[in-house]
Amino acid sequence: MKALIHFISTKTTLLTLGLLVAGWQSTFAQTTEAEQQPAPTDNQTIVSAIAPYRDDVRRSILLASEQPQILSGLSQQRATSQQAFETIIQPYGQNKQAWFYNLSRYPDILHALATMPKGADESSVKALTKNLTADLQESAWKVYRHHYDDLVQLDNINQQAQQSFDNLISSLDVPTQDAFRQLIDMPDVLTQLTDQLDKTTQLGEAYRANPDQVTKDLTALHDSLAVQNQQELADYQREINNDPQAKQELQQAGQAYAQANGYNTGINPDPGWVNTSYYYQNPYPYWFGYPYWYTSALWYPSAWWYGTGFYYGLGGNMVLFGMPSLGFSNWFFRSGYATYPHLYNRFNTYYTQNIGQHHILTAGNTGFMSAARRAFNPAAGSANARANWLTNPRQYTRPGNWTNTARGATGRYLDANAGAYHTQSWGGGARMSGGSFGGGFHGGGFHGGGGRR
Repeated sequence: MKALIHFISTKTTLLTLGLLVAGWQSTFAQTTEAEQQPAPTDNQTIVSAIAPYRDDVRRSILLASEQPQILSGLSQQRATSQQAFETIIQPYGQNKQAWFYNLSRYPDILHALATMPKGADESSVKALTKNLTADLQESAWKVYRHHYDDLVQLDNINQQAQQSFDNLISSLDVPTQDAFRQLIDMPDVLTQLTDQLDKTTQLGEAYRANPDQVTKDLTALHDSLAVQNQQELADYQREINNDPQAKQELQQAGQAYAQANGYNTGINPDPGWVNTSYYYQNPYPYWFGYPYWYTSALWYPSAWWYGTGFYYGLGGNMVLFGMPSLGFSNWFFRSGYATYPHLYNRFNTYYTQNIGQHHILTAGNTGFMSAARRAFNPAAGSANARANWLTNPRQYTRPGNWTNTARGATGRYLDANAGAYHTQSWGGGARMSGGSFGGGFHGGGFHGGGGRR
């Protein structure tokens, strides 16, 4: 890591820490309100934002960062597609707009419905959508039956965007094409690359000049962050598990948060989701963005519950797997704290101990800590100066017997610690032309946002 920082600050690419911090910090630990964005810390850099992802995603990010012209073209196409999409749905109310947003998550089904002759019966439509949940099947049928012409237009926009994407990457080598194909299915990541194009370009220049060293240092930082995340999670779990009333209030707050944001509170996910890549399936597409009414970035609606930091395991037991997301934390400190006093006290204790003793913001706690700082210490402008972002792997070297618990049976980092949970939990900034990161290169944990532009 020391070599990477030295390289960044000395090469003629001018990839200085100051430039990186100024451009990237604002999109990784912030809320949708610009005035609430925490000030950048001296040590946070673009590598801090990339490092939490599993190795294959990091490599795709690095390869894509070498292609600023392609990224610029994708950004332009996204702006065109999103404007056309919003023009179609703008006359309708929010519930009906949600039908279109949800259908856009399934482009193959969208295309099949749009090319089906008009006037097919309900059974034929539902045969095409049989793999969707019952509520999605119903909304797809309503769109087909009552808004067929809009459905066809939406499919045309999507097809044109996909063709533009294929044309843009057609001249690239196969590994780089594959990198872009992976990232187009991770719209939270790709949005950050295109919305912060100058900093992405600087990263690409550094990687092009010394790919082995940049890759090595990112891997070291990834492992370091994983160690620190596990330590922080253990502290948090202890605080909650030792206070049964606070634990009960966390469950109640999770349901209230879901209801306040219009999420499906009936979802009781398979515990295996925490250790699988299912989280990444069927996001809102990069071309259209997530619904504008979400209060913080949620690109992956099947995992809204990641924001609470817990799920229900076997026997209905509550399992804490991560810190609360930025979206949940903002909601809690704005409107939930008075209803859940025991949980509020536990959060206060965790925040005070973390800042007072460790002075560390990590990928695992930055969303929560950003919201907690505003609640518990709003006047302390020096808090950012006292809380350092972990960027030096020498600070937390892993023990000889340490293994990353986020690594699944497949050998890939599945990132309940990062690439899944933190993608949306890190939040999304003021929504730009394609929406903001929903959390890692995220937008987290996990709930999309910003007001209508």
